[in-house]
Amino acid sequence: MAPMFRTRSFPLRVIPAALALSILPATPPAMAAKPAPPLDPSAPMVAVAETTSQVWTALAVLPDGRMILDSPAWTGAPGPTLTLRDTTGTTRPFPDAAWTDPATAPEHRLVSAESLQLADDGTLWVLDSGLDAADHPVAPPKLVQIDTRSATVTRTWPIDPAVLRPGSHVAGVRVGRGHAFILDSGVPGLIVLDLDHGPQRRLMDHHPSLTAQHPIIAGGHVVRDGSGRAAIVNATEIEISPDGQWLYYQPPCGPLYRIGTDLLTDPTITSFELDDSPTLWYKTPPLGGMTVARDGTLYFDDIATGSIFRFTAGRVYQRIVVDPRLRWPATPAITAAGQLYIPTAQLDLTPRFNQGQMTVQWPLTIYRIDTAALPAPVR
Repeated sequence: MAPMFRTRSFPLRVIPAALALSILPATPPAMAAKPAPPLDPSAPMVAVAETTSQVWTALAVLPDGRMILDSPAWTGAPGPTLTLRDTTGTTRPFPDAAWTDPATAPEHRLVSAESLQLADDGTLWVLDSGLDAADHPVAPPKLVQIDTRSATVTRTWPIDPAVLRPGSHVAGVRVGRGHAFILDSGVPGLIVLDLDHGPQRRLMDHHPSLTAQHPIIAGGHVVRDGSGRAAIVNATEIEISPDGQWLYYQPPCGPLYRIGTDLLTDPTITSFELDDSPTLWYKTPPLGGMTVARDGTLYFDDIATGSIFRFTAGRVYQRIVVDPRLRWPATPAITAAGQLYIPTAQLDLTPRFNQGQMTVQWPLTIYRIDTAALPAPVR
């Protein structure tokens, strides 16, 4: 997912540790994770793309090597919110210029792409918040389905105003089992959209697992908003297991939770049952994003230390990279062949987290790691 950062401002001591622990969901703890020694040396990283103008927070890699790059409006960078980069490095608006043109009617325009998901059949799912860089509504939020083979929009689903709240900002999406699961980071909640039949439901309003309990640490310091206070960002990170059975999500500050998609898609499940259903899955560090491989291994971008971690389906975790070039790594993507792509975003140097100033150290780079060539983690 491409993380959206609609922030709340709190003094650093706004949520005492004891209170934060007391409001976590009363769910059984997950089986303990098992650490493996960090890879030594770190997995090699290869630079594959650079930008001197846009802040890429997520990407999708097509089978022929082309990349679809996401630059949400809130990053403060100019240019289209979605860009196609071909194998020669040439870029153009995606799916076409009309869909990123401010003169286009709102229902046929991408204002701010917040999250991407590429399916095996070439379908690209794009979540558009409809908000500009200052969080002003330009168009209603919507889910957009794009055929990447023909670069055409095949369908859109407007987000029902009934499932939104004043201050809502849709932030992340994953699609599976005929449904779209959408995070509202502005007002913590989870929206479930039935793609075939249309109904939309809002679940888990203000649930602690969706609500940031503490500030974000990046590069050794507390991330602050424009007022100088600690920026508290609700759930933006989302992923779905390869079989569609489990939804993983968290605020950027962590921790990671897991819930079964069968519960989320069952209209007979009560809100009380749902409130007790999320499982604390892993106490992650602050994340810039995550992705999942075909074997169920999760890859995490740690913005606190400039590291990449993997977390296997057997709950073994291991740091595979630590590198000073990873300044706020954002949402990664992994191909079927195990090629992991990591965009560096330096979001703490963008206006939202830098007193309104853009001081990104250009160029920003996308790196690639061949995870298929890495040894299996050994405890």
